[in-house]
Amino acid sequence: MQKLNLIGLILIIAAMLCACSKDVSNQPETAITKQVEGTALHVEPIDLFAGEARKFQPFLGTMSGAVKLKYGGNKNDISAKIELWENGTKTKTYSSNGTSMQDPQDKTKDYEGEFIASIKTVSIEGSKPLYEITTAFANKNGTASSITYIDRDIRNTGSNTIQLNKNLDVSENDEVAVWGMQATDKNEWETIDLTPERLKNAKWALIFKLSVN
Repeated sequence: MQKLNLIGLILIIAAMLCACSKDVSNQPETAITKQVEGTALHVEPIDLFAGEARKFQPFLGTMSGAVKLKYGGNKNDISAKIELWENGTKTKTYSSNGTSMQDPQDKTKDYEGEFIASIKTVSIEGSKPLYEITTAFANKNGTASSITYIDRDIRNTGSNTIQLNKNLDVSENDEVAVWGMQATDKNEWETIDLTPERLKNAKWALIFKLSVN
């Protein structure tokens, strides 16, 4: 009799576990689940000139930076734009470049690569100095790059990069600032970062933003 009771107890516990498993699998998506699924673009700051890559710094210049990118979603392309901020206000937006995230070999849209930006001053005879801005997306399938020219105010003699200082997970419906440069004609720097609140303190800045579409 005790043996039968034990078997019956085991069967009841097994039935309860199956019912609990079924209930969990049929639960509606929670806000946390939706948030994780909607976070499609991962951005991570990297040192562009770490290790042996330091030998490339003379060619790219000190006003250079990069971030690591990882995407998994349904969008086809990733693109960059450049915002000009003057005296704390965004005054212009320049189109940069973009690239397809679809892998030509396995036909997936899971992208893993880097975004790289470099800013140099160039002088063309008979014209004002310009910023030559090179941007590139690079991954295992190759590199897509472009060059943009922006007028340089010669009064801004000091410049410094604005680096991303933490990892970011961004919804595929949002754009994200990943790198920048600020310049000034003063002998002191305002403490700024890539957030709109801090950019209000910038006298002059170029901000690089990425988005998927």
